[in-house]
Amino acid sequence: MITDINNAHRLESDPAEKTEQTIEDHFAEIENYVNGFASGPTFSDHCGLESQFFPPANFFSDEELKLICRAFEKMMMTYNLTIDYSENVPISLVYEMIIRTLESKTSITNHGMLHFDYCSGYAPDCPWKGFCPCLEI
Repeated sequence: MITDINNAHRLESDPAEKTEQTIEDHFAEIENYVNGFASGPTFSDHCGLESQFFPPANFFSDEELKLICRAFEKMMMTYNLTIDYSENVPISLVYEMIIRTLESKTSITNHGMLHFDYCSGYAPDCPWKGFCPCLEI
């Protein structure tokens, strides 16, 4: 599983080929973000991993889940994506939410980061359950 995640890293282009972002590209990325990604590809479409091939969290020990989550988050970073969660969230729930990102519609940006936090601001419906920081407000 770790090998599959490592193979899903976004291939970096030659650093010599990197160009500075134009103002047009910058505003196109902002427009994509503001308009949402409802009609766009899922993260799975971008990275090639499919959620159905990830066993349920109870299949793994906590230590194995930590290794998988760490590898997955590292892979997400190559796409300029990250997932936000509180430190007190059990690793099994972190794993479930990380795998959920595969089914999320997203656009990949070349500059900046997009964050998955799954926060609607309405704590009773929060997928982070009792670990939602909104419950503290």
